[in-house]
Formats: sequence, structure tokens, C-alpha cells
Amino acid sequence: MKSWIVTPSEEGVNGLKYVCRLLPVASMGLIRKSLRKKNITLNGKKMEGKEHLKAGDEVAIWFSDETLSKFMGNEKVEPKAEGLPHFEDFIIYEDENILALNKPAGLLSQGDSSGSLSLNDGVLSYLKDFITPAFKPSICNRLDRNTSGLLLAGKNMEALQVLNDLIRSRSVHKYYEALVLGEVPGEGVFKGYMAKDREKNQVSFSEKPVRGSLPVETQFERLKTLAKNGITFSLVKILLVTGRSHQIRVHFQAAGHPLLGEKKYGSEESISASEKLHIRRQMLHAFRLEFPEMKGNLSNLSGKVMEAPLPEDFRKVMGIRR
Repeated sequence: MKSWIVTPSEEGVNGLKYVCRLLPVASMGLIRKSLRKKNITLNGKKMEGKEHLKAGDEVAIWFSDETLSKFMGNEKVEPKAEGLPHFEDFIIYEDENILALNKPAGLLSQGDSSGSLSLNDGVLSYLKDFITPAFKPSICNRLDRNTSGLLLAGKNMEALQVLNDLIRSRSVHKYYEALVLGEVPGEGVFKGYMAKDREKNQVSFSEKPVRGSLPVETQFERLKTLAKNGITFSLVKILLVTGRSHQIRVHFQAAGHPLLGEKKYGSEESISASEKLHIRRQMLHAFRLEFPEMKGNLSNLSGKVMEAPLPEDFRKVMGIRR
């Protein structure tokens, strides 16, 4: 037999999910059978699996040491981001529940098959004391590798669930700044449909729905028009009404104003302009998050606005001095 005490960071997790995370090698059928036979208990009583666990609850699994070892496996979260330099410099905001981070361009949001360090590795390293067999902190939203800006991470189970729900329902308003080719209209709305080719990781745009497409909407406002090296370009503020993959990059391409530094969805003219301006990545920055009215343990975020300053490469292209 072995028992676990639910930690504050795990509070709110569903009982069945908690046990599944403790026993990652065990089948769901075996876990449900063990619950029915009272081989898994909560505070000394039969565990149903539907409970939302509280800090201080005791979960006991009445298996032999050999069986426990078998079903627990060897999986262990080992933060690998000690080599991620200056992680604290990325922190825009922190409280007992969440982190808001300013991701630099060139850094992955979360790990991929390349094995490169990601900002999420930095989160795990920074919050290593929050990691348990049933919970690990995590980033809740993603940005493309070459997009900079704001990301949110949950430090406990409740915060992670709330942030994921807010992002999924688009209740958090996400604003971007971008440098695009040409002079765009003062303000407006792009609408249409996008379909993704997952094998190529590329999105196509159409004004009318096609098979597999989803509706998209992007609001924009031109903040400034600039001219440099004979090239006219605009700084635009963007609100994602929908949140599809590559949405901003494709919408501005379709409108005839590709993002500077954009290769996948760039035009011959925008790619040439980017080379003349010595731009090395897509000029897209997630600069602002606006939270809705909120209740409960995250009520301190109600109506809160977070902003990440314009990156140095934006300022250099625009000729802005510190």
C-alpha cells in the first residue's frame, strides 16, 4: 500500500484523473475495477472517482509494492531548462496562481520533436517545487516559434483549468502588433474561411466556405505608416476575434499586405522588402491580454490588462531609439 497527500497545486483535480496520473501504465479498466473493489480509497473511504480533490486529502492505493512499481512506471518530470538563460527576465506578471511571460522570437512555446529547449521547460524549471506525480505546471496558449509576446502559465490545477477555459472560449482578448507591407486602411475587419493542410502545416484562405474550412475574423487598426529604404510599411494593432492557426499571417497575405519577415505566406515584394530592411523573422508580437470579469480564487485577474513592450527588432526597423 502507498498513500499520497493532495497538494495545494493539485487541488480541484478529478479523482479518477489523479489516480490515472499516479498509475500511468495501468489500464483504465483496471483502475475502475480497483475503485469498485475499494482497492483505491479517499480519506479512508471508498473513492468514486468523480470527486474533486482538496488539498490535504489522502489517496491510498492498496496494491503490493511490486504491482505499484509496475503501474507507476518510471515516468518522472525532470526539468531540463537550467540552460534556458535569464528565465526570470521573461516574467511580466506572477501571483500565487499564474505566470504571464513575454516569449522572445526564436524560442519554442512548448517542446517538440526537435528536442530544443522551450519556454515551457523554463516554466517547469522555475516551478519545479510545484511538480507532483499528478500535476505539473504548464503554458496554456501557444505562439509560433518566430512570434514574440505574451503567454500564460498555470501554477496549480485550478488555475490551469480556468486559463484553458478562458482561452478556449476566447474570453481573454488577445491583441497583436505587426509590421506589414504597404499602407493599410485606417481600420477594418477581415473575414473569410481557412482550411489547414496538416501534413504541410500550411493554411489556405477563401472568401467562401470550402470543405474542411472554418470561419475566421480579424479586427485591425493602423497605428502608424512608415517609410524606410524606399519601402512603405505599416504598424498595425490586431484583435483576434477567432483564433485559428496562422490566422493573422494568412489574413494579411490575402489582403495584399503580407507581414514583413514572413516567408511561408510572404509575397515576392514583401520578401524583397524584408531583406532590404534586414528583417530576420516574421514581425508579429502578442503585446496585450485583457481578462474578463472573474470570480473565485482568480478574481484578482478580473478586468486586468497585461502588456509586453515592443521588441527591440521592431524598434530597430521602425527607427525608434530607447
